[in-house]
Amino acid sequence: MLRRGRLVACALVLLVLQGAVMHRFSYGALRLDLLLLLSAYLALEAAEKPALVCALLVGVLRDMASAGRPGQSAILLVLAATGVVLVRDKVYRQWMIMQALFVFTFVLCFGLGEAAGTFALVRGARPGTLLAGAFGQALLTAAATPVAFLAFGRIGLLRREHSVLV
Repeated sequence: MLRRGRLVACALVLLVLQGAVMHRFSYGALRLDLLLLLSAYLALEAAEKPALVCALLVGVLRDMASAGRPGQSAILLVLAATGVVLVRDKVYRQWMIMQALFVFTFVLCFGLGEAAGTFALVRGARPGTLLAGAFGQALLTAAATPVAFLAFGRIGLLRREHSVLV
C-alpha cells in the first residue's frame, strides 16, 4: 500500500531537484530523469492500480513543469507502467540488475514515445538526435537505479509488506 503523503513529498522534491540540479549532471544525450525513476519504481513495486494512477499523476506533474504538449508525458508513463506491470511478476526482479533492466526498458519506451511525438509534430526534428536522447536518458537513468531504489525503499514509499526492496 502506498503512503500518499510520503509519495507526494517525494515527487515534489524530485521535481524541484529535476528542474534545479539535474541539468548539471547531463552531458549531451545523457540525461538523468528522477521523476521517471520514481514512476518506474512504483510500476515495479506497488500494486497494479496505484502504480498506474501514480504513473498518471507523475506524468501530469511532469507535463505541468515542462513547456511541452500537455498530456504527452502522462499518457506515455501510463503506457510504460502498464507494460512493466504486465511482465513484472514473470521474472525474478529482486536482483538489482533486473531492476535496472526494467528501468532502462521503461525509460527507453517512454523516450521513444516522446521522440515519435516530437518527430511527428515538430518540423525539422532530427530522428537521430531524438533517438540518441531517448537512449542516453534510459542509460543514465538506469545507472542511477540502485541508489534511487534504495532511497525510495528507505523513505518508505510503500509499506514494508508490499515492497521487496525495503
